[in-house]
Amino acid sequence: MKKLYSLLLLSLVFRMVAAQTSGGPDTYGTIWRDSNDPNGPAYSWIDISNRAETMEISGLADDNFVGPFFLPAPFPYYWYTVDKFWIGSNGYIAFGPTQFAHPFPLIPTPNGANDYLAAMMTDLNFVNTGAAGAGNPAACYYWKNAAMDSAIISFDSVPFWTSGTPQWTGSNSFQIVLNYSDSTITYQYKDQNGVSLSTLDYVTVGIENASGTIGLQYAHDAYPPTQYAIRFYQPSSSTLQINDAASVYNDNPTSGARFVSRNVGGAFSLQSMVKNAGNTALGSFSVTGQVKTLTNATVVTNTFQAGPLAAQQSQLINYTNPFIPTNAGTFRYINTTTLAGDAVPSNDPCTLELQVVDTTLTDIELKYDNGIAAAAGISWNGGDGGCANYFIPPFYPCDVTKVSAHIVADPNAVGYSMLVLDDDGPNGSAGTVLDSISVASGSIITGTFTTSQLTQPVRIDSGGFYVAWVMNGDGVALGQNQVTPLSNRAFEILGGVLADYRYREVEDLMIRATISRVATGIAENTAERIFGPVYPNPSSNRIYVDVDNALIKAPGILVRIFDATGRIVSSNLTPVSGNRIELSTSELANGLYTARFSLNAAEVSRKFTIAR
Repeated sequence: MKKLYSLLLLSLVFRMVAAQTSGGPDTYGTIWRDSNDPNGPAYSWIDISNRAETMEISGLADDNFVGPFFLPAPFPYYWYTVDKFWIGSNGYIAFGPTQFAHPFPLIPTPNGANDYLAAMMTDLNFVNTGAAGAGNPAACYYWKNAAMDSAIISFDSVPFWTSGTPQWTGSNSFQIVLNYSDSTITYQYKDQNGVSLSTLDYVTVGIENASGTIGLQYAHDAYPPTQYAIRFYQPSSSTLQINDAASVYNDNPTSGARFVSRNVGGAFSLQSMVKNAGNTALGSFSVTGQVKTLTNATVVTNTFQAGPLAAQQSQLINYTNPFIPTNAGTFRYINTTTLAGDAVPSNDPCTLELQVVDTTLTDIELKYDNGIAAAAGISWNGGDGGCANYFIPPFYPCDVTKVSAHIVADPNAVGYSMLVLDDDGPNGSAGTVLDSISVASGSIITGTFTTSQLTQPVRIDSGGFYVAWVMNGDGVALGQNQVTPLSNRAFEILGGVLADYRYREVEDLMIRATISRVATGIAENTAERIFGPVYPNPSSNRIYVDVDNALIKAPGILVRIFDATGRIVSSNLTPVSGNRIELSTSELANGLYTARFSLNAAEVSRKFTIAR
């Protein structure tokens, strides 16, 4: 009876949605009309699967996203433009590296991931490997025409995720059409068979802006009809004035946590990106950068007058007062914009986790958690998933010697595996497997960390590395830590593909790594102290490296840049300006690079990524 009631309610909601032929406006003035409206679009499916310009998208799995993909030109979206997007396996595209998984949100929702087009955001499955996914017909295509005035993303025959074998059912074909001639966004629905396993918050259709405060929802918990189109019309002008000074990131574009040595390397430079995220010009506004302890004691304070900034213009701030790490422990670098009448206070602050470690120890543990696990733990249905943390060590070279995982439960005694992976994949993603260890259930003590010695130490001389926890079967669960600050370094693994962990905004994964120092000559060790990390990383047209100018006894530094194949792409004697080196990277294509700094007889390498 309960099931019958749910079906009747779903049918009623569907009829209500289908009867309405237009909606809006949202606060900005955007409206939608459907193909049943006299002034709406005509449904006309555009098959792009076999066109010469079409790209078939690879890497989509279960609950993940891939990208970025570049649009033909900047596309007008609300009061700003977007030039690249990421494709989510759950039926959406986003204008940032954004993950959505069940439960799917209402639109608009400011707390959470924003800036996306939800054509049919529901629990879909692209997994097509192994016995569980054999025969999955799912495909996704991206096409932009030769005139560069339209772009289409098509989801073709994509089934719902379900438990059991195979882990998919039904089929859905729909597409997103971006039309530059009139700045409209059209969703088209060719066919839709089956339903999601979930019965609440199981589908969202609509659009949402970058702040999450403005959006237009077509439907929630009701699937669109088939042979049907919805078009979103943006106003030619809007009376809404958005004054919004935002903190974009601290230190790196994801504000990913950093490890800092209290013994080697001296000061940690504080850098933040701020932006006029509104649609009107801003005069100068105040920005404050502070480092605080976990007990909220202020360690360092900087103030800066940013601006004036045109709408959507950004400004990089390099604060004059650095953080001097004298005590090991967890710190927070908080950057905050202050603007009278700010429209979106939620994006004023941005926090970076700083983990200060004692690098004189024999074993130096890198961790983002405080050892306290949430009750449930994370465990993927079917036992074929996993999780990972990304670590950038506080010095180079170092050896990764041990890895640890906090196991909450292993009711079926299946155990798990631990992998160490290089960050030599595209755009610094997980690439080469450097070591792999299987951990038997008998070695696990639930409710605490299980530490595994690597087969042999893994040498890291630049960049970072991933430590992955992979289930060996159903039921084994990894600890989740829900105490701030958060690292933004967590990933999930489904279908063998890494994606941003869906809950990284509210929790960390309890995976740790142990590193040790590498015996080096005096010159090499001195060079490691002179050169800091590359920032921003990823970068676009320019990178910086902080240096200890007092230790440099030369008119310049020889800097050679190598691409991912080891080919040298530039070699220059670079002067030191103040306490940093500035390098132009505008001529470099997107990808992973290594900068090698030579000083007298010593050399130091630093990895960085170009992503535009």
